[in-house]
Amino acid sequence: MDEESMLKSTKQLQEKNKWQSKHIMKRDFWLIPFYILFNQVVPLIVLAVIFGVSFLFNIKNAVADNDYRIVSTVISEIIILLSFYLIHKKHRLVPIAMNRFKKSKQYLLMILATYIVSIVLITGYEWATDFLPKSLQYGETQNQMLLEELFDNNWMLPLLFIDIVILTSFIEELIFRHLIIHELGKKITYGFATVLSVILFACIHVMGATSPFEIGSYIIIGASLAFVYLKSGMNLAVSITLHSLNNFISFITIVILK
Repeated sequence: MDEESMLKSTKQLQEKNKWQSKHIMKRDFWLIPFYILFNQVVPLIVLAVIFGVSFLFNIKNAVADNDYRIVSTVISEIIILLSFYLIHKKHRLVPIAMNRFKKSKQYLLMILATYIVSIVLITGYEWATDFLPKSLQYGETQNQMLLEELFDNNWMLPLLFIDIVILTSFIEELIFRHLIIHELGKKITYGFATVLSVILFACIHVMGATSPFEIGSYIIIGASLAFVYLKSGMNLAVSITLHSLNNFISFITIVILK
């Protein structure tokens, strides 16, 4: 492809990139009801299928509770991402995404540095919580303990990897960085949207927490993801990469220590 063709292709890509508009891409917010709906409906369908198969073939304890949760989550996440793709089928979503990931290579050093800094800050924060009154202290966050419970069966590790390292990273970044910062920020200012993004990201990870201070670590993670997102010119591929890196190292750590 000659230089003129490349420039033409780039121009066409930019013209098709509806997200560069100053107007909110309202259809993107369908991602939220998709997320809620499919995370509620798919587990029920999977459970019904399991019960049906168990009844027909007289199988007892066909699938363990954690395995059922993993399978349901992966199916839900795939449907959610597929739904998001379908509502943007005419907007060259895949070429734009591929272009963003190519550009994210120049931010690899920043991603790595941000990850290291976040780990240092989280370690310091968790050390500081040891000085809290006993009633407010915690060993591990409830979210982390629930996550570790999913690692009981080694044969489910490939699905867990897909869930934790890949699918979760894409969906959470689409919601907390793309929707809240990039799109909602067009209306409420990017500064306020960034703060809102960090708070909501942290809150969703501490549901059922036994100590209010469990939120601190997730605020640090959320702030780190927002930082690389903004510093890269709102390149979602950059925050997805950092999110995947964070989840990948957590995944490997749990597998090793299990």
